[in-house]
Amino acid sequence: MEYKITKQQCQDNIKGVCSHCGGKLEPLETVDNAGDPTFWAGCPGCLCFDNGVKPEIYAVAKVLVEEKWYRPYSHIDHDLKDSDDVKRHKLNSQISGACGLVVDVLRIYETQKLRLA
Repeated sequence: MEYKITKQQCQDNIKGVCSHCGGKLEPLETVDNAGDPTFWAGCPGCLCFDNGVKPEIYAVAKVLVEEKWYRPYSHIDHDLKDSDDVKRHKLNSQISGACGLVVDVLRIYETQKLRLA
């Protein structure tokens, strides 16, 4: 069986922790959209496919969402009737979205710092 992405190639592309839950990422055997066997980076903890973010990025995003009430996805409602699993999934989705913001802010900061030097 020939894999489109090998286990080692997948491992080499993992960039840190899961952006959804902060868990450890690993190559997961799956099939791509064409039905071909491949490996994708994923989190066995929250079952999300994810290439990862630096742990520091995840930590900042988590503070933004949990302590500062930042909500990158305004369409994801906060329903008190949701089960604990659904609440956790919604929170993890917000943290993942905030990771993108943190990465962008740091990239902009570095670019501006270079321009001002």
